[in-house]
Amino acid sequence: MIAYDRLSQIVPADQALASKALATSLQQIAGVTNMTLPVLANVVTNLQTTINLPLITELTQAVPTAVSDYLSNIGGANGRPVGVCDVLGIAAGYQVTDYFLNTVSTLANTNVAYLTTIYQTMDSVVGNVYGDPVAGPVVIPGGQPAAGTYYAVTSNAVVTTTAADSAFTGTGGDTPPTGPGLIPVAQTEIGNIATNSSAQVSTLSGYFTSMAQQVSLEDSLQVAAGIDFANLVAINNPTVYSLVYNLPSYGLQTEQGGMAQYWEGVANISTFTGQAVVAVLREGVNGSVLGRAGIQTNAIVPSNPVPPLPQANLIPSTYSEQQAGNAVVI
Repeated sequence: MIAYDRLSQIVPADQALASKALATSLQQIAGVTNMTLPVLANVVTNLQTTINLPLITELTQAVPTAVSDYLSNIGGANGRPVGVCDVLGIAAGYQVTDYFLNTVSTLANTNVAYLTTIYQTMDSVVGNVYGDPVAGPVVIPGGQPAAGTYYAVTSNAVVTTTAADSAFTGTGGDTPPTGPGLIPVAQTEIGNIATNSSAQVSTLSGYFTSMAQQVSLEDSLQVAAGIDFANLVAINNPTVYSLVYNLPSYGLQTEQGGMAQYWEGVANISTFTGQAVVAVLREGVNGSVLGRAGIQTNAIVPSNPVPPLPQANLIPSTYSEQQAGNAVVI
């Protein structure tokens, strides 16, 4: 294509500028450089417009925000398109791993010592530390939460309610219990923690609410997608090979909850295989960057086996010189 400064020396400057402007505009049409002028003229002549469709003509963007939001709410999750992590994210620790780690750190800054003692006492009750948890009596010693003696309920020499049940609830027994019961004591202590550590409790509630929402979301989307884990085909090689070949393209899907985040989450990077998965994801990104820059790459993996495979002994597929001569009809 002739540059403007050269063209302006051949034709008047205004015509040269107009021609360059038209040429630049036409270059925005994909494939126009391979068209002849008659073909382009025929295309332009037969194009249809949005005449008599004023609402479409007045659009200032290809897809209005209201339309994209509506479609996202129909086929999406929480008002956005569904990502692989919305469907299978828990397997990759999505919306779970960080919350669990944060839960541990939050509890470390919360005074739950007495509540922990209550739970340990519950374990001791059912573990036969304080007496037979079935026939009883269960005697929680003084100084321990819910200290007291708890009895079973029997009918015709058969235990109908265990002594452990009485120790937990603080009610029942052929003889009334002398302690308040572990569950009422735990409920009181939980109330104390909620009052004295309200910020931590609110944070923890938020963590577990988010995790529960993720579980519920994945369950509903898995049902909608027709995923039946009970009938999945194990060791399905075609599926595995398809996954491997698609990993580079998955590496380009770096959006929140997308393929790159999912596969990096499930890859065990302490193993060679897991690190190879992540490396292939990054290979996809690198290939895209290099391709946009016009840089060609060559694989160092040979396309043909080394050494070559032994060749089969097949019947001849060409004529010998004698056979060709014999086939000639004079």
